[in-house]
Amino acid sequence: MKNQRFLAYILIGLTFGLFVIQPLAISLHMYDMQGDNGSWWEYLPPAYQQVAGSWDLDQAVIKLLFGLLGIALSLMFMVRQKIFQLTIRRDRLEEIRELIAAGENQQVEFKSTLRWDLRQFKPNKALEDVVAKTIAGFMNTRGGHLFIGIDDDGQAQGLQEDYASLKKPGRDGFEQYIMQLISTKLGTNYCALVDVSFYQIEGLDVCHLEIKHAHSPVYLHQDDRSHFYIRTGNGTRELDIPEALNYIEENLNGRSL
Repeated sequence: MKNQRFLAYILIGLTFGLFVIQPLAISLHMYDMQGDNGSWWEYLPPAYQQVAGSWDLDQAVIKLLFGLLGIALSLMFMVRQKIFQLTIRRDRLEEIRELIAAGENQQVEFKSTLRWDLRQFKPNKALEDVVAKTIAGFMNTRGGHLFIGIDDDGQAQGLQEDYASLKKPGRDGFEQYIMQLISTKLGTNYCALVDVSFYQIEGLDVCHLEIKHAHSPVYLHQDDRSHFYIRTGNGTRELDIPEALNYIEENLNGRSL
């Protein structure tokens, strides 16, 4: 993938050098030779004709130089973009570390695993329900941050056991499983309220779910009934029917919190 991207930048740069920089240079030279008379744009068509029609040795060398210039500019742009992305990633990682260091609160929750039971050493569907419940609680309140692969003390545990329990191990498979869980337990339309990203904390993969609040009630579908959860303090609490109806009337129904 990286090699394909590198080759793509080279081809883009080569094309840019031959068919943008060179014709511009030729047209500006023609314009200057005519004493800056007329419009510079009038010299672009003959400049392109000269680029396309001249292939003797001298012109081939000139084309090579312009092509190399375009490639150099393209690679410079690629490196600049990479540095920019790494800077953003580093700053974002620092923000993530600060969120974790602050501990669990109304908008931050830690889960050691998504589905792997650390006591029974096997997948446990009940753990998935707990994650879905937490996501629903955030959506029904003010949104928040759910970290998977972090224990209650804020220490990184990693996702290696969860990865190994999936049909498609790794980050992609993990993200797909989370989205499938949200779709099944909460509703497909609520997947758009969750942004999934991964970070290396102490050399271990940690998943960060940034959850937006919903403007309509979100229910967890479990045991043939719907459950309504909200976030209170550093926990998630289920409301009974009268409490839920009152909460929805006061806080949701299309209004932001």
